[in-house]
Amino acid sequence: MAALNQDDTTAAAISRRTGVPYATVIRWTSGRGVPAGPALAALERAYGITAARLFPGDA
Repeated sequence: MAALNQDDTTAAAISRRTGVPYATVIRWTSGRGVPAGPALAALERAYGITAARLFPGDA
């Protein structure tokens, strides 16, 4: 994941970098949710990654 390349190895670090609520990031990292909408856009901006790279099977 692009977050690991930025040394963001915790949900708290990802939340801080993206501005996405911590609880939302926890849902992603536990597999109970996937990034969508504004949160997905925040990930794209923060880590320079596209939705196609995050979800290669869906493209």
